[in-house]
Amino acid sequence: MKLPLIPIDKLKHFLYGTVISFVLININPYYGFGLAVLIFGAKEIIYDKLMKKGNCEFMDFVYGLIPAILLLITKTI
Repeated sequence: MKLPLIPIDKLKHFLYGTVISFVLININPYYGFGLAVLIFGAKEIIYDKLMKKGNCEFMDFVYGLIPAILLLITKTI
């Protein structure tokens, strides 16, 4: 069986999202999650769309946010 490969770009977003979310959510779970959403959204909109003139992808935002969601769930249960 051949498994689908995740592009390196998406894995980088997941890795950086994990590191940033871990730090922010350990400080304060709910404010940390909100700040993580703002950071990942701003990175995609401000940096990728405005500064690089294009290449703003919703899935980059999602892959960065998945670790924050998982950490928030485990921290609040």
